[in-house]
Amino acid sequence: MRPKVGAQLIIWGRRPLEDLRGVLEEVSALGYVGVETSLDVLRANPKPLDTLRAAGLELSGIHMNIERVNDELIEEALSILREAGSHYLIFSGAGGRENSEENYRRNSKRLEEIGAKAGTYGVRVCYHNHWQEIVDDARGMRIVLEETSPEHVYLCVDTYWVRCGGLTPAEFIRENLQRVVYLHFKDGTEEGLRRHEFTELGRGIIDFPSIMKVIEEADVDWIVVEQDRTDRTPRESMAISREYLKTELGL
Repeated sequence: MRPKVGAQLIIWGRRPLEDLRGVLEEVSALGYVGVETSLDVLRANPKPLDTLRAAGLELSGIHMNIERVNDELIEEALSILREAGSHYLIFSGAGGRENSEENYRRNSKRLEEIGAKAGTYGVRVCYHNHWQEIVDDARGMRIVLEETSPEHVYLCVDTYWVRCGGLTPAEFIRENLQRVVYLHFKDGTEEGLRRHEFTELGRGIIDFPSIMKVIEEADVDWIVVEQDRTDRTPRESMAISREYLKTELGL
């Protein structure tokens, strides 16, 4: 089956905290079928799952920072995902501010514990990379993979940050194919990558056709468009990216 296409709400800034219904109406109108967001957004809105359903959207996943969660927040996120019929709890930030081996090993053990618990909810825990995990021949990612099991911790690969960290996204995905179940499609120009700036899909240097070819052999459920910031309106940028996925990648 082809992956479903979702939208990360980060591009709308704080607006989802105050106007989730309006944001979801935009997302749905653009042809996305699901959204990924933070627990903060879901908590800030009364009956957020009803709002999602009214817009005809699924909750593709909840994204959290592994260093900022406690058992109560994890339980809340897992309960929401189960109620929504959703299957992905996504974490990032295992290296902490120091990007240290000690932090990676400590947080990887936490990921393993959460992943085991999530399985009882029908949820998969995914680790999402930034550039920090990719530098130095993917040192951070290698530690996460060593310290966690394929049964409990999967990968949400962010294409932009893999490239920003110095590796080729398609090759990185191929090397870790058995763990990859969820993707963040994000693009940037050569200059933009140096400045940590972002652009719409198809307007940068990320080779998405090669990635699509690689994941034909993978169990990827969601491709989520994540553009952290934009100089356009969020709706304009997400429309451009959605059209690229449709016309160039057949999604």
